[in-house]
Amino acid sequence: MKHTVYHIVSAGVLFAAVLQAAAEPQAAPAQPATAVSSTITPAKNAPTSFVFRDTPIAELFEMIARHERVNIMLGKGVTGNVAVSLYDMTPRQAIYAIAEAGGYQVLTRDNGYVIVNPAQPAAEVVPGGQMEVRAMKVLYSEPQLVADILAKHVGRGGKVTVLPTRRMVVVEDTPEGMKRIAALLREIDTQPQQIMIEAKILEITLDDNENFGIEWNKVFSGNGGTDISNIGTRGLVPPGGAGLVFNLVNKNVDVYLNALSNKGRVRTLATPKLLTLENQEATTNVGDKLGYRVTTTLNNITTETIEFLETGVILRVTPSVDNDGRIAMRVRPEVSSGTFLGGIPSKKTTEVNTQLVAENGQSILIGGLIKANAGLRRTGVPLLGDVPGLGKLFSNSEQTGSSTELIVVITPRIVPTHAVGADAQVVERVQRNERELNNTFKGTATLQ
Repeated sequence: MKHTVYHIVSAGVLFAAVLQAAAEPQAAPAQPATAVSSTITPAKNAPTSFVFRDTPIAELFEMIARHERVNIMLGKGVTGNVAVSLYDMTPRQAIYAIAEAGGYQVLTRDNGYVIVNPAQPAAEVVPGGQMEVRAMKVLYSEPQLVADILAKHVGRGGKVTVLPTRRMVVVEDTPEGMKRIAALLREIDTQPQQIMIEAKILEITLDDNENFGIEWNKVFSGNGGTDISNIGTRGLVPPGGAGLVFNLVNKNVDVYLNALSNKGRVRTLATPKLLTLENQEATTNVGDKLGYRVTTTLNNITTETIEFLETGVILRVTPSVDNDGRIAMRVRPEVSSGTFLGGIPSKKTTEVNTQLVAENGQSILIGGLIKANAGLRRTGVPLLGDVPGLGKLFSNSEQTGSSTELIVVITPRIVPTHAVGADAQVVERVQRNERELNNTFKGTATLQ
């Protein structure tokens, strides 16, 4: 059986020499002294200054223990010399600084301090009777991730065990370390905010003079010019150029879209509404999942599985909320279609992947996703138009095509988890009445 070994420092020779050196700085020592200079403040727990060169660490702790009348115990393997220069430090700060300079750790006890060697097994330096065990519930975070973080902050000899199915962590640590772990868990496992994502995915048919898409800079300015006076970013391309743009939506955009809708140039592809937690991806898919076979051969064993190709109108949004109430979003809208050629899936898609920031309730427009469709239309007299050679005299062929621009309008809103406004007043009134009734019943019980 292994026993814990402590050395209680009690010699005062060095301490007396230091006081003498402080009182008579001109006196030269008879032999080389390890204490170059030292200033000892008589008041207990007052700031103290130490300057030592190549001094045994046991003597330094002995001096502090005698002067401050505090118990300092040295564990097994705590040896060696250190050089320290400490100015205006409290005794507690000096103890931790000297231990750190020697590569050791400090354990706080009710009756003082224990200096331990990290290289020694924990069972040899931490008595088991001074440890506490507590089960803590993890409500909102991943238990394994929380356990990995807490394990880095437990004291020496402490450990963290995770129970994933119960969403709990079991912590073993000293009473002081347990308080630190509980406070850290409260900071980590905080309730996330809920965000409502309202999106509109629209397809606009472009005219012949809109080869580069809608001139959104004119729509945002509202005066036909290129000056964008509203808050937000102008886009990823120069005004009037082709490419992807995004901006904050104002009333001019709503008016413009309504005008296009009356002309039949706007087609609504999807209008999803998603409620999600911050830092969690919300996904909606209005379309098809095309299945195809995947054959795998390994060690002459062939297996066949079915995988799916997702196509259609897909929207993926991952929101997060900063300290000022602004909402940062990673947005990935996609409009795609899939085909198969020889059993191999092929996907035709129009998508964008971007990150942006919006105020609570502020709409964001993402545009500039242009898609062109080309085709050949042939008309003619039945039968005669299909005769080789002569068919051209009885038929006509023309090239057809159209261009569309895909836009996405996203409006994020923070959904409060507690009642606000009139609802909050009702809840407060009910709680106040409940407290009054409880006080009344308590008073009646006391009189009886």
